[in-house]
Amino acid sequence: MAAANAPITMKEALTLPSVGINQQFITFTHVTMESDKYICVRETAPQNSVVIIDMNMPMQPLRRPITADSALMNPNSRILALKAQLPGTTQDHLQIFNIEAKAKIKSHQMPELVCDSEPVKMFERTANLANNQIINYRCDPTEKWLVLIGIAPGLPERPQLVKGNMQLFSVDQQRSQALEAHAASFAQFKVPGNENPSTLICFATKSSNAGQVTSKLHVIELGAQPGKPGFSKKQADLFFPPDFADDFPVSMQISQKYGLIFVITKLGLLFVYDLETASAVYRNRISPDPIFLTAEASSVGGFYAINRRGQVLLATVNEATIVPFVSGQLNNLELAVNLAKRGNLPGAENLSLDKGLTRIPCPIRRVSCPTRVVQRFQELFAQTKYKEAAELAAESPQGILRTPETVAKFQSVPVQAGQTPPLLQYFGTLLTRGKLNAFESLELSRLVVNQNKKNLLENWLAEDKLECSEELGDLVKVGYTPDYLFLLQTILRTDPQGAVNFALMMSQMEGGCPVDYNTITDLFLQRNLIREATAFLLDVLKPNLPEHGYLQTKVLEINLVTFPNVADAILANGMFSHYDRPRIAQLCEKAGLYLQALKVTEDPEIHFKYIESAAKTGQIKEVERVTRESNFYDPEKTKNFLMEAKLPDARPLINVCDRFGFVPDLTHYLYRNNMLRYIEGYVQKVNPSNAPQVVGQLLDDECPEDFIKGLILSVRSLLPVEPLVEECEKRNRLRLLTQFLEHLVSEGSTDIVLQNSAFSGNFNLQNLLILTAIKADPSRVMDYINRLDNFDGPAVGEVAVEAQLYEEAFAIFKKFNLNVQAVNVLLDNIRSIDRAVEFAFRVEEEAVWSQVAMAQLREGLVSDAIESFIRAEDATHFLEVIKAAGDADVYHDLVKYLLMVRQKVKEPKVDSELIYAYAKIDRLSEIEEFILMPNVANLQNVGDRLYDEALYEAAKIIYAFISNWAKLAVTLVKLKQFQGAVDAARKANSAKTWKEVCFACVDAEEFRLAQICGLNVIIQVDDLEEVSEYYQNRGCFNELISLMESGLGLERAHMGIFTELGVLYARYRPEKLMEHIKLFSTRLNIPKLIRACDEQMHWKELTYLYIQYDEFDNAATTVMNHSPEAWDHMQFKDIIVKVANVELYYKAVHFYLQEHPDLINDVLNVLALRVDHTRVVDIMRKAGQLPLVKPYMVAVQSNNVAAVNEALNEIYLEEEDYDRLRESIDFHDNFDQIGLAQKVEKHELLEMRRLAAYIYKKAGRWKQSIALSKKDNLYKDAMETASQSGDRELAEELLVYFIEQGKKECFASCLFVCYDLIRADVVLELAWLNNMIDFAFPYLLQFIREYTGKVDELIKDKLEAQNEVKAKEAEEKEKVAQQNMYAQLLPLALPAPPMPGMGSGFAPPPPMGGMGMPPMPPYGMPPMESKRAGQRERGDLKRKEKKPNLHSSLIADLTSWNLIMTKPTSEIKE
Repeated sequence: MAAANAPITMKEALTLPSVGINQQFITFTHVTMESDKYICVRETAPQNSVVIIDMNMPMQPLRRPITADSALMNPNSRILALKAQLPGTTQDHLQIFNIEAKAKIKSHQMPELVCDSEPVKMFERTANLANNQIINYRCDPTEKWLVLIGIAPGLPERPQLVKGNMQLFSVDQQRSQALEAHAASFAQFKVPGNENPSTLICFATKSSNAGQVTSKLHVIELGAQPGKPGFSKKQADLFFPPDFADDFPVSMQISQKYGLIFVITKLGLLFVYDLETASAVYRNRISPDPIFLTAEASSVGGFYAINRRGQVLLATVNEATIVPFVSGQLNNLELAVNLAKRGNLPGAENLSLDKGLTRIPCPIRRVSCPTRVVQRFQELFAQTKYKEAAELAAESPQGILRTPETVAKFQSVPVQAGQTPPLLQYFGTLLTRGKLNAFESLELSRLVVNQNKKNLLENWLAEDKLECSEELGDLVKVGYTPDYLFLLQTILRTDPQGAVNFALMMSQMEGGCPVDYNTITDLFLQRNLIREATAFLLDVLKPNLPEHGYLQTKVLEINLVTFPNVADAILANGMFSHYDRPRIAQLCEKAGLYLQALKVTEDPEIHFKYIESAAKTGQIKEVERVTRESNFYDPEKTKNFLMEAKLPDARPLINVCDRFGFVPDLTHYLYRNNMLRYIEGYVQKVNPSNAPQVVGQLLDDECPEDFIKGLILSVRSLLPVEPLVEECEKRNRLRLLTQFLEHLVSEGSTDIVLQNSAFSGNFNLQNLLILTAIKADPSRVMDYINRLDNFDGPAVGEVAVEAQLYEEAFAIFKKFNLNVQAVNVLLDNIRSIDRAVEFAFRVEEEAVWSQVAMAQLREGLVSDAIESFIRAEDATHFLEVIKAAGDADVYHDLVKYLLMVRQKVKEPKVDSELIYAYAKIDRLSEIEEFILMPNVANLQNVGDRLYDEALYEAAKIIYAFISNWAKLAVTLVKLKQFQGAVDAARKANSAKTWKEVCFACVDAEEFRLAQICGLNVIIQVDDLEEVSEYYQNRGCFNELISLMESGLGLERAHMGIFTELGVLYARYRPEKLMEHIKLFSTRLNIPKLIRACDEQMHWKELTYLYIQYDEFDNAATTVMNHSPEAWDHMQFKDIIVKVANVELYYKAVHFYLQEHPDLINDVLNVLALRVDHTRVVDIMRKAGQLPLVKPYMVAVQSNNVAAVNEALNEIYLEEEDYDRLRESIDFHDNFDQIGLAQKVEKHELLEMRRLAAYIYKKAGRWKQSIALSKKDNLYKDAMETASQSGDRELAEELLVYFIEQGKKECFASCLFVCYDLIRADVVLELAWLNNMIDFAFPYLLQFIREYTGKVDELIKDKLEAQNEVKAKEAEEKEKVAQQNMYAQLLPLALPAPPMPGMGSGFAPPPPMGGMGMPPMPPYGMPPMESKRAGQRERGDLKRKEKKPNLHSSLIADLTSWNLIMTKPTSEIKE
């Protein structure tokens, strides 16, 4: 069946290897999946970890380093449960973690080792689960029933068939029941007539008993409800194909959405059954690899399955095809309709919804005529079955009948007195089924409003039975005072936002809101709808009225408790001013809204407490903000507190001291607490004008001058000079200001007069002189440098460089022996590498050489730079040197440099680059020596780099040393060393490596080595096709076939190898294909090989494959379409009886008629129980070949089919085979008897004409039959026909005929053949008149003897009756005598009482003919004058015609005797 038309759709949702899960961990013990939300994988290598895969984001797995023996995810939330055994004990430790919160929720230590259990003990295992591996544990939705599933090794006679055991436990009864089962699941099902759902258990079992394997599915109700309809037990067979004889169920999932049971087996078979009826729906193999885990996919009504390959498969119901599949393929109309109803599925529109109603073909296509559901609805309506029509409309698939037209149809029905209106029946049926749509709700509401039963509306709205609409609201509003509170409550249940809008609408109504604001708010709060309550109150409290103070407080309270950010926004906007301020301030403080709490109050003490609290709780930003913004705290008190608190952030203290004039205290505090950066920040960014006070305090605190100088210079022009000088003069520390003053002078400041003799010869003055010259007269700088000695050389030199006086700067640095700075000037400013090299040789300082080397490196003088680095013994810039040397390709120099660097540092980069450099200059022996010595090179990366750059010899040395056999193998391939590559690949044992080496050997035509590699590749299913395509694309067909043939004997040979070899045989070696298929039919992927055989037109093999795959229809079609190659009579007979399409039977008949007519009867004999014999006869009749299938028709004639009977009769008639024709007529009466008789009655053969008479006799046409028999002198047949007809007249006419024809013997024979029909008087008369008394005498003797016996019996009966009468009379007389005796004892005045049932006197005795019989005459013949007279008259007539001279008295006597003797015995008795 095509996947698109299959009722179950399979797709690959995920592959675990694709998200990094190693194949070794894809097992039952490492993978868990408790629902369709999460997969949990426990890894133990390379490190212990747990991987959580969210099925909504499968490509973003969460991996955590966790060690555990078991791991389970909560089915609904991101909560992980772990079990691990405590080291050194037998105790298990259970832990539960919240992944999102990264917190442990619970922990429990078990007193003993547990296996797949929970901390709460539920029950003890039964004996049948001893030594079982537990594979499943489930509970029903009510948690009242539990089931535990385990598996154990099979019986000794069949160990491959695993045994399944189940323990069913009742929580209420605390009892267990042990059963055999491999998989089980619970389900909920509503039985008609029971409002409560029934709990069902479904379980599947496969067991072996005395060599007989039984596979069953059971569905049983648990805890039947007393007095309620129950679910009847169901069971069905699980049909396993022969190739799956040892397969068994491993899991069961129930789709509550569709009411289906999914049974999944280990080898990947899927069985689908209907839950209600246990009817089989579908069977297919969904996975070629074993399945070990499944989970319900409740959202789509399917399930997930995980196989050993790591595929996560999702099975879902194909809603578009399942109903047509069940109705068409399975021919189960009732199940199809139930599925459509249950799952609201399409496809049932053309199906009858009445059980037992046959499907009638619709003459008009679906697009132009109503659906069958509509037709059935109209039929019920026309029959006035309104209740059934309402139920049909309510259950119509996808609601196709729930339309305004249907409502109008019910409205149009006249209401009968005393009966429920059909429209109300319709609405009542819909209400019991669920919710009404908008139109139905409106129409029903009109009826209810008109009858003033509005309480019903309220109930239906409360039960969510009506769909609200604007029209419905208008209808209810007219003439109706609504219960606004009830309406608000109703809307709240389903639409909170709609409830807010409704409440706001009420608040704007004329006359005021009908419901108190506080009541409305409480309704929202009762349902925890905080946001909706807030939205409502914010809108209605906009006027900010005093009377709303309570509600203002309430809205702030609830938000401060639940959503503080909302309360913060409300307070920040200043919307309210009448709330309870102390109360709100307390709540703000509790909610952490300290600023809002402060805004509510202006108490200095509270502000201080706030600052204090924030500081103590570490909320430094809040302290800083409040000290900066608030104007209500006590500055002195706050300053002292902050100094005592010693906060890590000094900004709050800076705010207080700066605002309230505590700068000296601030400076002292910051300096003593080593918070110098805050001092700098204060004078630079906060308040530079207070810098003099800061400097003065620092001087008092004996702060280092360098910090003070730097602080002064950092402020520069923003610093007020006079206050600064004043502070320094107070403390006799003016020298601190030298640099600052020089700076001012250089900027043209006139605040200082330099002519003061105190500064002459001063260090600072010399500095100032040179600096001034640099800026004012650069030509004098060199002179000053040479003449002055007491100046700051480094600083002045830097200034000279900045002023671009490079030679002067070089002279300064050289004068002060600042050689590094000097050479930098030569390199960076003067840009003379030659002078720098000369200078380096002169001073011979490593630091100088380093600078020269860097400059040379920048200029691209790599070899010179390397030499300079070596002279400097500078190993710090090896990264730059390595890169430059590589760009310049100076690896010989690089080797020397790296050898120097290795002596100073141990860096992997250095050792790695040294190996690479050796390889570049082809010094392979040095590489071998180097890697044998201690080193920190990253050999793997080096080897990969060498390989990428085609340095294969060097890479080979590295890979061989680090035992990276995979890379060594591909390297040897590049070197054309294929044997070595194969050896390395064998050590690597990696599919990828084997494949690369194999392909390389194929390209090099090293097919022997390629085969060695290929055998290790083709055992991997995923790589097999790639290998095959590679060989085929290069035309290596024979070699590929040889490889595959060798692969058949591998221990790990799989289905793909056998299949691929079959495909190759089909393409290139067709003579070996059939043998291969027959040998390995059970190990082939038959669909794939079928496609190959079809493409290559191997019809015989294709037929065999179809047979093996149970595709008998395709097999039969192939044989008939390609008979020259594919036809084999015996095989075809086996095929044709197994096809599902009955049309193939008749196609086979045509096929044999055309190609093998001599064997057609053999085929028809095997099809005899399957074909329509009438149709076969029609086919042969049209072909004019009816005699050809005569043996077949003879074999099936026992079915008494009219067409067969008539065809055979025709053949017998043509063959004049009257014996066979008579036999056919006798035993098979289903044919046109009269038509056949008419054909035969004029036949030239006597026996044929006799058959015509026989047919007329069987048809009840006695006269025609007798006439034909008389015509052909078949007197015996005529007599038998007359006897069987039961017609006295026919029998007597036949006697007359024999007399007329002079057939005396026939006359005598007829008397006995028709003995029961012929009257004795007629016989005697005819015999006497025609002188045949002798021939009639035997008959008369027999007749007299029979009737004498009858008379004797009558006399005997008469005597017995008379005796009985006399006995009764004697008994009655005795009773009367006794009564008279008692009467004599009574008083004389009283008459004797009458006897019961008697008159007052004695009745005369009854006549002799009592008991209802007339009086009997004396013994002898009764007088029968009247009859005798009639007979005499008839005799006189005869006598006149025949013999007028006979004596009349003799005739009268004989006639009288005949009348007596011809009466039946019954008449004589009466």
